Formats: sequence, structure tokens, C-alpha cells
Amino acid sequence: MTELAEKVVECLKKLRDPVSGAPALFLESSVEVKDLGDGVVLILYVCRDPYSPRVLTFAEAAKALASKCEGVKRVIVEVRNHVLADLVNLRLNA
Repeated sequence: MTELAEKVVECLKKLRDPVSGAPALFLESSVEVKDLGDGVVLILYVCRDPYSPRVLTFAEAAKALASKCEGVKRVIVEVRNHVLADLVNLRLNA
């Protein structure tokens, strides 16, 4: 994992579940961050529950948090294993 990807993962850990205080993204899904070069970061968000109503909220929050990290110019979020994955991907990456 590159230095930029590690910074983004640290930023994503700031998103907490309000009840337990645990990192919310990592409870709901598997998250992989890839540095594509030139400040472009891909967040691969694989849901554990394909019917989770919070997928759009978490994906938007992940994109917002990652875009605030130092060195990040563009964030691409790819949601997988969810019934609304295509819709979420179109909405976040259009």
C-alpha cells in the first residue's frame, strides 16, 4: 500500500458508528484503497449486507473524507455486492 493510500485509510477510520464508536465503514463492509497515481484514489467498498440502507450514506462520507486528505486530487468510489451498487456508483462518480 502506498503512502497516499495509507493516509486515506487513516482518514476513513475517522468515520465512527454513533452507538459503538467503532470505525463504521469497516464494520459494514470491506474497504480497499488503491492509489492510481497523480493524486487519484480508488475506494473499493464491498458490502457485507447487499440490502443495507446505509450504503449510500457511508459511500458519500468516505468520498468526502478521502477528498480532504492531503495529496488527494480525485476520489473514485466503487461499490460492490449491493442491490443499488450501479446507482450509487453513477451518483458518486458522475
